[in-house]
Amino acid sequence: MATNDLISVLDAAREVGSTHLRLLMLIKQGKLPGEMRDGQWFVSRDSLADFAAVEGEARTAPPCAASCKASSCGCR
Repeated sequence: MATNDLISVLDAAREVGSTHLRLLMLIKQGKLPGEMRDGQWFVSRDSLADFAAVEGEARTAPPCAASCKASSCGCR
């Protein structure tokens, strides 16, 4: 990753409305590319944008299970 394309995990979490621990977990799972430099984790702005797009879609999906029978929750 190019240095000028990197953002710290702390700043990245603020930008996408997540927590730095969530981003670190995704890095460890290989779901978000990250790089450690001088003891601090960084992600690229491109990978952060991709994550934000997917995470945003997941947050807008109804939280109900397929077996949900309630009509007041908005999933039907």
